[in-house]
Amino acid sequence: MQNDIASLAAQLADGWEERIEYQVTIRRHVTLCQMWRSAMSPARRKHYECTCPEGVEARARTVQLTSLIDQLQEAIAEPVSMTGGDGASGDKPHSNPPGNQEALDLLMAIKADAARCYSELHQLLFPEYPRRGVNTVTALRTLPDWCAMAGGSEVAGNVKEALRKHVRTARIVLGYDTRQHMLADTVCGVCGGALIVADDASTDVRCIGSPDTAPCGTRYYRWQWIDLLEGEGA
Repeated sequence: MQNDIASLAAQLADGWEERIEYQVTIRRHVTLCQMWRSAMSPARRKHYECTCPEGVEARARTVQLTSLIDQLQEAIAEPVSMTGGDGASGDKPHSNPPGNQEALDLLMAIKADAARCYSELHQLLFPEYPRRGVNTVTALRTLPDWCAMAGGSEVAGNVKEALRKHVRTARIVLGYDTRQHMLADTVCGVCGGALIVADDASTDVRCIGSPDTAPCGTRYYRWQWIDLLEGEGA
């Protein structure tokens, strides 16, 4: 149980490694085409288009992602219009994009349950010591060790169930438990990394970095997709 609780708490408070599976289109040049290409100058080869068959190859990468709490906090951040198409100034906040209230409610529930679990374990393990207030991340990081000290108590079981529920819900809200697809012709406008989105377009577009760099954390919300299509956001 301790390992499960540690893994769940880490996803919420510190981040985790995520395996991203995707497909790429590979052109398989026949022998004659390879010979022609090798005889061409670099300039001509750049513009040469052949009719060799294409195939699809499955690829996978493991990326380090930020904590679910940080991602939920980012998801509920209110966007600010910089151009003010309706005449509003750039300092005036506008309405939140769809789904922000769901992320906000979940974040508040995580904070409340982290404080409750911390308090219950403190009362169980250290009843003679006054409890000091701690922030949500500190509480989450403390829970695995305290649950181990509490053994198979009912409180420890309740902690595991609360964390499991919140991790599962956060992954759904943030789109991690939907099959992901890597965008073929668009890269992150901040770091040049690859971008992924759910196959059913039900999630935001997220940067997953490149083979040499970690993801920068850039996220393109669904209401910003027109910028990607027009080449303004990427």
